[in-house]
Amino acid sequence: MQALIPTIPHSDSTFGHDAALDPEGRHQREQQRLFALRASGLMDTPPSDGFDRITRLASALFDTPIALVTLLEADRQWHKSRIGLSACELPRSVAFCHYTIECADLLVVNDTRLDDRFADNPLVTGEVGVRFYAGAPLVLPDGHALGALCILDQRPRTLDATQRQQLKDLAALVMNEIALLRTAGRINEITGLHNRAQLVHDLMDRCLQTPGQSRTLVLLDVIRDRDLQQAVRAIGIPPLEAGLRDVARHLADALGPGAQLYHASETRFAYLLPEDSPAAQEQAVLSVQRRLQEAFRSGRVVLELHLVAGLARFTLDAESANDVLRRATSALHQADELHRPFVWYAPESDTAHRRAFALLRGLPQGLAEGDFRLVYQPQFEVRQKRFSGVEALIRWRHPRHGNVSPAEFIAQVEQTALIHLLTEWVLHTALAQLADWNRQGLPMTMAVNVSARNLEHPDFVTILRNALALHGVAARQLHIECTESVALTGRATQGVLEEIRAMGLKVSLDDFGIGYCNLSCLRGLPAEMLKLDQSLVKPIADDMQAWTLLRTIIALGQRLGYQLVAEGVESREILDMVAEAGCDLAQGYFLAYPMEAEAVAPFFAAQATAGWHEKLFMADGKELHAAGAAEGTVFGSRMA
Repeated sequence: MQALIPTIPHSDSTFGHDAALDPEGRHQREQQRLFALRASGLMDTPPSDGFDRITRLASALFDTPIALVTLLEADRQWHKSRIGLSACELPRSVAFCHYTIECADLLVVNDTRLDDRFADNPLVTGEVGVRFYAGAPLVLPDGHALGALCILDQRPRTLDATQRQQLKDLAALVMNEIALLRTAGRINEITGLHNRAQLVHDLMDRCLQTPGQSRTLVLLDVIRDRDLQQAVRAIGIPPLEAGLRDVARHLADALGPGAQLYHASETRFAYLLPEDSPAAQEQAVLSVQRRLQEAFRSGRVVLELHLVAGLARFTLDAESANDVLRRATSALHQADELHRPFVWYAPESDTAHRRAFALLRGLPQGLAEGDFRLVYQPQFEVRQKRFSGVEALIRWRHPRHGNVSPAEFIAQVEQTALIHLLTEWVLHTALAQLADWNRQGLPMTMAVNVSARNLEHPDFVTILRNALALHGVAARQLHIECTESVALTGRATQGVLEEIRAMGLKVSLDDFGIGYCNLSCLRGLPAEMLKLDQSLVKPIADDMQAWTLLRTIIALGQRLGYQLVAEGVESREILDMVAEAGCDLAQGYFLAYPMEAEAVAPFFAAQATAGWHEKLFMADGKELHAAGAAEGTVFGSRMA
């Protein structure tokens, strides 16, 4: 700050540690400060006698016509309390307190007209005519300044050491008032119960009062989130709030007078169980759930309860108490997934969840640092007996976790916006490789998998069009693969697929035939190709019903104008059978394993100089298959 706003001899101020930060660091700290301000709940609140008493006292004590308690938002200074100034807020660009919150101590401006920062300020040159300013920052325990307690006069002045300390003391009183308001924020306004913040505070107190003792935290969810949202749409919020108050009352009755109940979040309540055997604690939890369920077995109730609980045993020490709510939450989610009334926290399940979370957080960095790559599995044209294209499959070699299967991370990524980043990376990497093969005189098709969230992105078609143009690849060379469920999720998705087809790309429905699509859906699907799931293909050599079913699907699909692709071709017998059934394309380990990009050109070149049936038994082919088999045992899935 000093580099931008020099210290003027006629004002004395000490700038805080923000001065040492670079612009990016200052920006981040300001964002953190603004978050702390908004979280305080002070902005735009009604007048308060507690704050007004302090500003009146400041004005009288220092004999100044103006005294303010200010809070600084991104673009404005709002006055929580004011004496002698009619405006309830000012633009931050003219606010003296903008400089105060940068200070580690008081900011005192003895004569504003002699300070380059303020000489042209409209508060100085205008009707208010400010000539003197002194402000003490209002600093939270985490170091973020919310605003200032300031005094202003229309004549130049100085403050002696005693007066400086008095202004600091008054600022401390303002912070005490803020602390009281924040403490009041530990009550849930719907139920009147103590909230999560109070639970955390009480846990820390118990650690001091009875250190080393054992307790169990019970986190009880009373209604599914989707049920809650449906109820909000159907009946509105007030009846639901009344229902939650009923839940709280019955739950408190079930726990008895000695228990402390907390409203931990929107639909979750928490309480502690005393030290006892796990079996006794489980019975206590079940007893509470039964009593609560019985209290709501009436056709007149607003809420339909769905009770699941997470239990976490912990020791009354700071480390365990700080983590117990997270562990109870983990157990609660597991109970919901397993459809059990309660589940104890288990480190092993928690480890898996934390690994999944860490993988998601590390994905952008992995893309930037080259931890991801694509491998390519050749696709075989059955009638022409030649390989004509590849499917791009994603692989992740994590610097800490090693090879991470797509089966582990793709489903997680699809639940977040990261799927757009990942799909764009796959798309550009695949098209760049395809362009390189084109330059080598090796034209082929490339299949790339996309998810439902990609198709729902408003700019996905534009992204596709731009990527093709950037890499100079013809649209006919790119095939977009999505599951049949994605293709049938709604008119918007189908419309996007039709746009993609209109561009000249082929659309393939992956994993076809595993339960989502019925026969009526086969009419008018927004696709040219149906990719038969390997579960339909693999059994045909040993199961006559499977063989009959596959032939029927292929014949029906072809009569309706679709090309049929068989996945999971893992033997010569299966290849011959899908050829006999009339399948157009085949893909599987018998034909070719997924291979690195540099192996694709030699593989296709070998196909050009030898018959495909000969190639499968050539020495080089065995080596290639062996390498692919080793890779295939690690990655049994692909990006879908």
